[in-house]
Amino acid sequence: MNIKVYEEMRVLCGYTSADAELLAKYAETTKPWIQEFVTTFYNTIFDYEPTRKVFKDGERPDREATTMQWFDQMLSGQHDEAFWQRQWVVGILHILRAVPNAFMLGMMSRVQQLFLEKVQAALPPDEALALYLAFKRATDVVAALIAESYFYTYVESMESVVGMNPTLVQRILHAEVGKRLQKERGG
Repeated sequence: MNIKVYEEMRVLCGYTSADAELLAKYAETTKPWIQEFVTTFYNTIFDYEPTRKVFKDGERPDREATTMQWFDQMLSGQHDEAFWQRQWVVGILHILRAVPNAFMLGMMSRVQQLFLEKVQAALPPDEALALYLAFKRATDVVAALIAESYFYTYVESMESVVGMNPTLVQRILHAEVGKRLQKERGG
């Protein structure tokens, strides 16, 4: 995992250990929702053809078990270095599975929405807002790590495959992106 990226995302998203502590405090309330979250998550994915294509036949139970573990750790506030490292690895796995970051971000948004609905129904408004924001900050860091891992790994792997110096790759990319930007702006 790129520690610099984690630290930057943690700061920019506003995530602190107080968020993990708040999630842990409410774990008895939130952890019974895990099965519902996982079922909704995978129903959403499998009901939409482009996201369903990511999976092999028969693997849903294994993916659900992994996602249940993720929710358990997230809602328990057990956000240690190993937890964040696993988020980085997810970005790498998404490259192998051809999961675009747009799919990941859409599903993270769905998870955040589900969580908000549940806390609003279960807790007084002030507590619900505080807990939701703790969850949102933590899951925003997760999404950022996955996206950055995807990007870093993709670029570094391409540099390695073509055997090009990273500085040269950056210059070539800069020139190409400038052309594409001009084209997108209609010029």
